[in-house]
Amino acid sequence: MGLFEIFKKKKTEFPENELEKCLMLAASNFSTQKEFYHKLLGSQLFIVTSENTISKFGSQTADENTTVQCFIFENGQIPIFTSINRIFEKGIMEKKAPYLSLKGQDLFESLNGATFILNPYSDFAKELLPKEIENLLNGKIYSRIVEQELENKKIQEFNKIFEQAGKKQEGLIFLDGYRKKELKESEKLKLEDSIKDFKKCLEIIPEHWQSMILMSKALQRLEKHQEALEQLELAFKLELENHIIPMEASLEAMHLKDIEKAIFYSEESLKRNPNDFALLGNHAMTLLIAKNDQEAKETIDKAIKLQPNDSINKNVESIIIDVIAGKRERPTFEDAVK
Repeated sequence: MGLFEIFKKKKTEFPENELEKCLMLAASNFSTQKEFYHKLLGSQLFIVTSENTISKFGSQTADENTTVQCFIFENGQIPIFTSINRIFEKGIMEKKAPYLSLKGQDLFESLNGATFILNPYSDFAKELLPKEIENLLNGKIYSRIVEQELENKKIQEFNKIFEQAGKKQEGLIFLDGYRKKELKESEKLKLEDSIKDFKKCLEIIPEHWQSMILMSKALQRLEKHQEALEQLELAFKLELENHIIPMEASLEAMHLKDIEKAIFYSEESLKRNPNDFALLGNHAMTLLIAKNDQEAKETIDKAIKLQPNDSINKNVESIIIDVIAGKRERPTFEDAVK
């Protein structure tokens, strides 16, 4: 979770001081986050010190002359404020409530291990967790902000490349069918470029299985079936629920005439989506090519029971019955991938 994902922004609010200004800007500006934390330590903060508290954090020395006995919310958070007006904002806190002003660093060192909520009644508020305060006091928080900024830039670069790769594939890959269509040279170049882009994506995020799938679709159209299968097999190991990945892998194995892999991935696809009549039909045809006739018949029967009027599965059923009866030749790999 990012440092400012807890930060809540509701509507426009005018800052009363530089610390509040930084607080309002910090959600979207990394450089302002650094300034916010710096000012948080050096600024005067306000804490409510009523005797009629919900509970007490305890008495600890803030400096040589001050003992902190503070108001705590029922959830354990200690409210702190960037100005006096923020204490009494919206009339939630009684005007007579006593308060104490402390430098941020003194406050956080005195109440070591506490969870704070900054300006809880404001339209801008931020929870400050114990680890965050610890990193602030020892200076590690600034390196974390730099790391997050680099991560953000990496994600922005990734999104840009991924989007441009997808645009290069528009209208050229098959996502809902396998009808072959001749590619122009310019279209082939677009697909090759999309593959290069997806490889760049994987250099940034090596386990991005979506890039692997879309790369495989481009390789499929370019009839580079071995490379397509390799990408799908990588994606299959990373994403354990999506049934499209093993379905596509089974198809590529058919292109390569690898019946063992074709059956394996067809079965895996059904494990992930057991009542998909289209997957059952595909699996039945794969079994028929592998000469597993009885299993093929049982599988297509299940598919038709699920969707009696599906024309494709009715055709597969007819083929299986005719092959078993010796009325037609067994379909080949080439027949399956037409």
